[in-house]
Order: sequence, then structure tokens, then C-alpha cells
Amino acid sequence: MTTPASVLIVEALLALPFVILGLSHIVQRHMWVDFFNGLAAQGHAGVVWRSMALEIWPAALIIALHQDWSWPGVVITAYGHLLMFKVGVSLLFPAIGRRSLQQAEKSGTAGFVVAGLVLIGLGFLCGYRAFVMSPP
Repeated sequence: MTTPASVLIVEALLALPFVILGLSHIVQRHMWVDFFNGLAAQGHAGVVWRSMALEIWPAALIIALHQDWSWPGVVITAYGHLLMFKVGVSLLFPAIGRRSLQQAEKSGTAGFVVAGLVLIGLGFLCGYRAFVMSPP
């Protein structure tokens, strides 16, 4: 069961990483294209690596401790559930996960800019809720 304190902790923990990753996706988008192309070249191993090293941890943290279904917290909660769904699909159907990795080569940097903007938005939402809205 999540509590207001656990929701606050998740938001405080994720605010800065989301902003840094988002900025990196925009400023160093070519680096991310190269990284995802490298993962795609690894085949199923790349899918496992991306899912287990990058995605499952924030998803699990949000699902376990951030079940806020009211606005605007639901945005973070929904992100965690969607990310875990993506992990599940990628690991149960690795061909789909691999196609996801191959999108970097097909679409180039545009997708990373969009993802970066989403991550920055999530980071600012987490930061605002954790550090501005929260009681002293």
C-alpha cells in the first residue's frame, strides 16, 4: 500500500534523474541513437539489457510506491505502469522489443528529442510535487 510519504519519496528520487536523462536525450541525441543502435545489434541480449538495466527499476519503484491516481500524480503513476508494460512486452516478445530498439536507426534523433521532452516534463512534475508542493 502506498502512502503520501512513499509518493513523495518516489517523486524526490526521480525528479533529477528524469531531468538529466531528458536533457541528455535532447543535447546528446546522436549519442542515444548510437547507444540504441548498439543495443539493437546485440539482438535479444540488447533487449534484455535495456529492459533490465534501464527500464524496470523506475517502473518497479513507481508501481510499488507511487499509486497516486489523482491529478497530477496520476501522470507519474501511469508512466510507471506503461513502462512496466513495455518491459513485459519486450521480455515476453523479444522481437517486438528489438523492433523498438531499431526505431533509433529508422527515425534518427527526432524520437529522442520527444522522449527527452517527456522526461523533462516528468522530472519537473516530480520536482514540483516533491519540493514545492510538499509540506516542510
